[in-house]
Amino acid sequence: MVYLGGPRRRRGGAGAKGIYLHDPPPGYHPPRMPSKERQRRARQDWVLEHVATVVLILAAGAFMVMLLVFIATHS
Repeated sequence: MVYLGGPRRRRGGAGAKGIYLHDPPPGYHPPRMPSKERQRRARQDWVLEHVATVVLILAAGAFMVMLLVFIATHS
């Protein structure tokens, strides 16, 4: 998906969405991103993945405990 730009969102404001294309036009090259921005996004993705993993593991554990309690009290 290719982002073609548009108004920037402001903090707390609704803001308008930019234009997205599913297939880039021939010869399109995405704009270069500074290395600091790439590192920031990579760090942000890494944190998000690890938080999601912990939440998923805790939710699965809670579900298993609920099943075991249900089976133990059902008899």
